[in-house]
Amino acid sequence: MALWIWILSILSCFCVTLSRNEELKFFQSATELNHLTVDNDTGIIYLGVVNALYQLTENLDIIRSVETGPRKDNKKCTPPIDENQCKEAVMTDNYNKLLLLNKADKTIVVCGSLFKGICAIRDLEDISTEKYYVDSSGEKSFVASNDESVSTVGLITSLNNDRVLFVGKGNGPNDNGIIISTRQLYERDGKDIFEMYTDSAAVKSAYHSSSTQQFVAVFEDKNYVYFIFNQQEKQPVNNRTLIARLCKDDAHYYSYFEMDLGCKDDDGAYDHCHSAYVTTPGEELAESMAQQRQTTAALSDDKVLLALFSKVNKDNGSLKSAMCVFSLRNINEKMEKNRNDCYTKKNTSSFYKLFAAENPCASHGLNASKNFPCGSEHLPYLLGSKNGVIEKPVLQKEGMNLTAVTVAVENGHTVAFLGTSDGKILKVFLSSTATEYSSFTIELNKPIKNDLVLDQTQENLYVMTTDKVHRLPVQDCHKYSDCEKCTQARDPYCGWCVREGRCTKKADCGTADKENHWLWSPSGTCMTIISADPLNMSRRAPAKVELTVSPLPTLTESDQVLCTFGETTHSAQLKEGIIICDPPDIIPPTPKGQDHVSVPLQLTFGKNKIFFASHTYPFYDCEEAMNLFENQPCYSCASNRWNCQWDWKGHICEESSSIQDVIKQNMEEECPQFLNPDPPIIPMEYQTRVYFEGRHLAYYQDEKFVVGNSQFEFKAPVHESDEGKFSFMSKEFSYSANETLQLHLSIRTEKVKIDSKLMVTLYNCSYGRSDCSLCLAAHHDYKCVWCEEDGKPSKCVYEKLCHAPPTDTCPHPEITRIEPKTGPLSGGILLTIIGSNLGIKAEDVKNITVADKECLFKEEFYSVSTRIVCQVGPMNEAKQGQIEVNINGKLGKSPSEVLFTYQEPHPSQIRPRSGPRAGGTTLTITGTNLATGSKKDVQVSVGSQPCNVTEFGDEIVCITGPNSKVETVQVTMDYGGTAITVPQQFSYSENPTVTKFLPVNSFSSGGRNITVTGTGFELIQSFSLVVCAERPEAGKTNLKRFDGKLVTRLNETTVVFSSPPILEDPENYNITT
Repeated sequence: MALWIWILSILSCFCVTLSRNEELKFFQSATELNHLTVDNDTGIIYLGVVNALYQLTENLDIIRSVETGPRKDNKKCTPPIDENQCKEAVMTDNYNKLLLLNKADKTIVVCGSLFKGICAIRDLEDISTEKYYVDSSGEKSFVASNDESVSTVGLITSLNNDRVLFVGKGNGPNDNGIIISTRQLYERDGKDIFEMYTDSAAVKSAYHSSSTQQFVAVFEDKNYVYFIFNQQEKQPVNNRTLIARLCKDDAHYYSYFEMDLGCKDDDGAYDHCHSAYVTTPGEELAESMAQQRQTTAALSDDKVLLALFSKVNKDNGSLKSAMCVFSLRNINEKMEKNRNDCYTKKNTSSFYKLFAAENPCASHGLNASKNFPCGSEHLPYLLGSKNGVIEKPVLQKEGMNLTAVTVAVENGHTVAFLGTSDGKILKVFLSSTATEYSSFTIELNKPIKNDLVLDQTQENLYVMTTDKVHRLPVQDCHKYSDCEKCTQARDPYCGWCVREGRCTKKADCGTADKENHWLWSPSGTCMTIISADPLNMSRRAPAKVELTVSPLPTLTESDQVLCTFGETTHSAQLKEGIIICDPPDIIPPTPKGQDHVSVPLQLTFGKNKIFFASHTYPFYDCEEAMNLFENQPCYSCASNRWNCQWDWKGHICEESSSIQDVIKQNMEEECPQFLNPDPPIIPMEYQTRVYFEGRHLAYYQDEKFVVGNSQFEFKAPVHESDEGKFSFMSKEFSYSANETLQLHLSIRTEKVKIDSKLMVTLYNCSYGRSDCSLCLAAHHDYKCVWCEEDGKPSKCVYEKLCHAPPTDTCPHPEITRIEPKTGPLSGGILLTIIGSNLGIKAEDVKNITVADKECLFKEEFYSVSTRIVCQVGPMNEAKQGQIEVNINGKLGKSPSEVLFTYQEPHPSQIRPRSGPRAGGTTLTITGTNLATGSKKDVQVSVGSQPCNVTEFGDEIVCITGPNSKVETVQVTMDYGGTAITVPQQFSYSENPTVTKFLPVNSFSSGGRNITVTGTGFELIQSFSLVVCAERPEAGKTNLKRFDGKLVTRLNETTVVFSSPPILEDPENYNITT
């Protein structure tokens, strides 16, 4: 039995990502992916990977590829690499650091990690054509970081009719220290391409800086360029996310200003930014941002910054991530306020100058910030403030990082696509709140890389994992087959195209501009028939039905609306927002046992019968309505929800009319009827006269009535004593299957059935009352007695069926068995005594002794006559004896074969003597008299942890629980509250570990040997290879599990599994082992 299953963390080779059984298109690289960008004019994709560049079609087919590495290099050496000068040079991989389109020049800028991060310019149409590459210009050409773990961001833009490159990069151990710089992309005045725009156009880190930077993003807006980066400060240790801004045409970086970009929830700040994206928001989000800012000013020029953050709980190590949304206008206003405060020497404690200790702020006049919007030489520059902007998260996730973000706007609605560290794409609708409406697995547990890019058409998303680029459609509207599914998707891209009967984008719906012809998915609205006039009708008088539809699309006669009513289709009439349908030609028969038939009604368009609304319309049947309540035809008719009336003269249920001498709807209390039987309970096997009342019987004055019941084939005449008072004599009913039975009685005249509410309960004294105490405990209304007649067996009967004086006292109690048969000397366990005549009520039990020792009665467990439970007392020595009970002075003793034994358990050994501290070890305890009491009476503890008892007998078996540390502990057994220590101790050892497994893949048919190596395998009692298969779109709710039990243990460090057979279609699942 696999009592300790060690699940190996093996990722199967079958991890294939599918979208609802439709495979995603992907491109796979032989090396790790770094960057991706798209030319939105041509749709061509440019991909930078380790040691190569690719030019791909929009369908991810290769156009061209270029090898960029490996090359001989060393991070400490200055290019060009001369092996005589750089003896440490070895073949080194080239990581793509920048991949930027310069469409104005029809070129692409490519920077790698080789040769101090120098860059090349390649032809945009043919990346194999290198237009510029110089590796001999020295430090002035070192653009990117040459450390593969240090990020570099770049932006190409126009400056004074020239093209320039803004670069941000962290300062790696072998970098040149330049953190932010402006580089020219042209040759002029003796300056080369990639040389700094001016000597001052840079932020250079101080030597042995007290902080390190990791850049996340760079973007431009109007005359500004912005950088977002994480900064790890060493004294004191502190993680900050910063946004820096400088004027695009600032040749000296006088305008440089940085401040905190904060994302904070109630538990504190998120201190690490993973990705950021700036865009113009859709109308809905823009309006929401304006409302939050409490302004009515037009904010059409405001942009929105989405940033993804994470934090780690220092106490428990748990990971939490979040998305915060910032207004770019708000960021700029905060920067301007900070600049003004510093220049006017207000609240200066938060300000600092980069890489300097002194406070830079001084008084420069009230209007310095306005007069010098891009700073000046006489004003403090390279300025920073810890007083930044802080927003609350709009979306939070636990246990994963949010790694990538991009944004699309569809019909004024803003949609964010987020990548996660566990290989998913989350789709989030942004308005006044953030709503995650879809989650899609790209590659299970393969992090999504930062470059998440929409294609030229904005219809597809390019998603990068470690070595694959996937193309994911931004919407799957066409997959929703009806309006309900379309609206349940809550997809901002989708809506129900009413006239075409399909889920589409708005642009794909031909009549979307007409009112209510395209129903937007997140609105949750589908066309519904909200009312029908009349609400229902008689099947014998069908007529036209007027339908109100909401929301009603704008319709004309040319739309050809059809009504399919049952099996009949007619053209509908349109009248002032009402749709009028003719009744069906044939109404189906009313189902048996019902008073109506529901006929489906469908509204459709044109010859293709495109569905747009449906309804179920009831046609009632008054003739059937009188049969719903057994024995009550008038009540069934008059109390019905339909428009029926009871004609008591004709004894029929019919459609309502103007006739007055009938019982109308809701007047059921006026029905002729019989009710109130007395007595309401009657005994079996005995004739009883039953009296009852009659009401509203004037029409039946001269009629004779007969009472009956079809189940017992019973009929009897009804006698009338006074006006409205009746009776009948029952027969000797016989029924032994239950104690009681409800008997419904009908009353008829010679011709018709009159409403009868007569129901009596038959009861059987003998049922379930096999002894005197049980009989005398019966409810007094039953009048049961214990009958002891000569020559007949004693039994429980109705009092008038007993022909001898009934007894009022019962025989002596009898004990037939006990459970358990043994107990510890300390007592304390519960003893159950089974027998007969053990009292009528708990108060009858006066005393109990076990082996002459008093046993404490437990009233809460008592059952009349058959069971007594007591707690046994302590005994000084081992002893065996009988059980005796005192029931109201009558004594009952157990027979000689029913004895209780006091004994002392003596545990002696355990096996095994050790197990992992994670628990799960099957522990067996041996000794003598261990089967004392019952399983529920014994508890086992291993140290301070309970050990769950699974087997009770001569050996006790239990499963150990987890322990917090490695240690040797006592094993304790508890019998009825008395603890006994096992002589041998148990050792908690370090948990087994898995270090390697080969091979890492198998066949879906199974049978491949997988060798697993690790430590501590001697502690594992049973191995199992567990394979889990999960459909990407279904998640954990559709998880399939396969267990492989064929295992060979070679030694303490090696086991060999035989892989189990799994699915026939593994490509449709994400599979982990």
